[in-house]
Amino acid sequence: MDQTPSIKKPLPVASKIGLGLMVIALLWWFAYYSNYSGAFGLLDLKFMCISGATRECLFFQERMGPTAVPVYYPVFWYAALIALAIGAYQSWKARKAK
Repeated sequence: MDQTPSIKKPLPVASKIGLGLMVIALLWWFAYYSNYSGAFGLLDLKFMCISGATRECLFFQERMGPTAVPVYYPVFWYAALIALAIGAYQSWKARKAK
């Protein structure tokens, strides 16, 4: 019987980039929307703003006015999703090629 341990494939670069971009997006979103009603106030409404602009998000932005943190746009969020999808495809292809 062959008892060699299975070697775990490294995470594709696209997945690493996607995770990094997702962390950046989460930090930017949290830093920006913390300016309205505190860091954890209305978090259930603010969480919707991570992927787009709802009426609530636009309301928060209007009420906050200028802040030290630039207005949050979900550019990094969507770039992260695309990179993660590419990384998942690369992992699938690598497993299939085995």
